[in-house]
Amino acid sequence: MKRYFSLLFFCFLLSGCAKEQIIDRVKLIKTIGLDLQGETFRVSASYSAFEKKAKLFLLNGEAKSFNEVLTSFTSQSDHQIAIGQLRTFVISEKTARRGISELAGSIVRDPLISNLSTLVLTTNQASDILAETLKYPPVYLSNLIKQNMENGNTPSTNGHIFLDQYFGEGQDVFLPVLVKSPDDVLQINGVGVFHGDKLKLLLTDKKGLLIKLLKDDKVDIQSSTYTFKNDQNEQISYKIIYAKHKMIVENEKALISLHLNIYLGKYPATLNAFENNNDMLNLKKEIENNLTVEIKAMLEDFQKNHVDPIGIGNLHRARQRNWNEQKFTAQIYPKLKFDVVTE
Repeated sequence: MKRYFSLLFFCFLLSGCAKEQIIDRVKLIKTIGLDLQGETFRVSASYSAFEKKAKLFLLNGEAKSFNEVLTSFTSQSDHQIAIGQLRTFVISEKTARRGISELAGSIVRDPLISNLSTLVLTTNQASDILAETLKYPPVYLSNLIKQNMENGNTPSTNGHIFLDQYFGEGQDVFLPVLVKSPDDVLQINGVGVFHGDKLKLLLTDKKGLLIKLLKDDKVDIQSSTYTFKNDQNEQISYKIIYAKHKMIVENEKALISLHLNIYLGKYPATLNAFENNNDMLNLKKEIENNLTVEIKAMLEDFQKNHVDPIGIGNLHRARQRNWNEQKFTAQIYPKLKFDVVTE
């Protein structure tokens, strides 16, 4: 009996360990932006203020390191700063080219930052992007990114995938690129690829789709249209209903197969594709050849620039008992041949 009373007593003690946070007495950070100004971070943050009908407001500050970011916000706030609802990091191109090692280290050490938060690059100033989000609901930016990953050309990523790419072996980080158009419209436009902790390449939205086809487990992006011109300079376009890939890296060859179901859009008027089987076969062959050539050229460009966002090295590591990243990067990856088959 005494044992049960002891257990009950300790339960009462443990129940009071959590720190109380009243929702309308904290500033919930939704997005943090990082710009580089000399050797100093120019930081900005959008936050929800529930006493003002949950609208977004902006904080601005300076910090010598990412660890000092919240301190710069706290010093100018009348309420406690909370990052448990942080959804997005916006990193300027200049910041990314200097290096993101400090940011990655801070994210992996801070238990309050969700693994579902997303990092994006911008060729604008990050502060300009955050200022533009004030016109929209608090979760607009995170929903914009999520929608493009689910239905557009943007390959899937989040905090968990970012940390796995950054700290894992045999792969490099890629992040979506967010821009503000001349008409002040926020949109996802391409992908940035890193080598180590520094931004190396900025890719088009079309290349983002090719990465998505090789990285996402299953692709269903019927709202996005893929367009190209054949050898006769005739335009062909289609939407991808479903896509699945398989990749194997053996010895000095990467075998990549891609299977797609598509919704055919525009195609040459000289082809009677839906009534003539030969025309349909020729059209399928043109689409398959185009994708094969585009994917192989992109992989060879990654190889030339010493980046591996697809994770070819990680696939090679899975088949080698004594795999060494430095040896793979210096000796094997530069000589690797890509065999791409599209159906």
